[in-house]
Amino acid sequence: FSSRRRHTRLQGDWSSDVCSSDLAAEADRLLIERADLISPRNLRCRFQPHVTSGESLFEVFDPVCDISPVCEEFASDPRVSTVLRDLLREPFLLFKDKLIYKPPGARGYELHQDIPANWPGFPKSFQTVLIAIDSMSVNNGCTVVYPGLHQRGFLAKPGTSGYPLPEEAVGDSEAVPLELAPGDVAIFGGLVPHRSAPNQSPGSRRALYLSFNAVSEGGDRRQQHYREFHDWMRQRQPGGLSAEVMFW
Repeated sequence: FSSRRRHTRLQGDWSSDVCSSDLAAEADRLLIERADLISPRNLRCRFQPHVTSGESLFEVFDPVCDISPVCEEFASDPRVSTVLRDLLREPFLLFKDKLIYKPPGARGYELHQDIPANWPGFPKSFQTVLIAIDSMSVNNGCTVVYPGLHQRGFLAKPGTSGYPLPEEAVGDSEAVPLELAPGDVAIFGGLVPHRSAPNQSPGSRRALYLSFNAVSEGGDRRQQHYREFHDWMRQRQPGGLSAEVMFW
């Protein structure tokens, strides 16, 4: 890890736990036992179109820790807080948590930075810890990062949200696929541009994404973030539909 690259990989950190089915079994359990939550009207859930058929596929629980003691246990695991403190020299608190399933055919995400250019007060210390549940490869749409470009700050054109970023934002910079085995961990900062391609494999590409902010930047901001995030999502609903979505 270095401040120049602003991402790192910790291979094998949780392999024994994940392979013994802690997170894998929990991801399966949530699909069955919390099927009541899976709805386009629930702000907790997000869907992606199938890359060829256009079928709407459920993909994300966001947040997930409040419905999953297992995910919450990983979020509070001292291995997470220790590595963040060691890498960044100050303590961090959980800011955002999501379980991404990325089923076969799910489209993926366009080029972006996690810190929105037009969101005042969003923590600049935002760091994401990605824990692979399944193997992550180019074929199943692993996250691809562009090391070093965080040093340029916001790459969005003025007046835009930054999603997606224009291709010229990365140009011919090195693209690094985060190809991970189950239990491997990747950490990257909120200004590191990244994207993911569609899942072209026959299986899901599941991962737990835990994002943190520095204690020095506002303390515990998780509840505030989700209030603001849900307000933002309501505003994005087509005319007249904002009242039909809610969080449960």
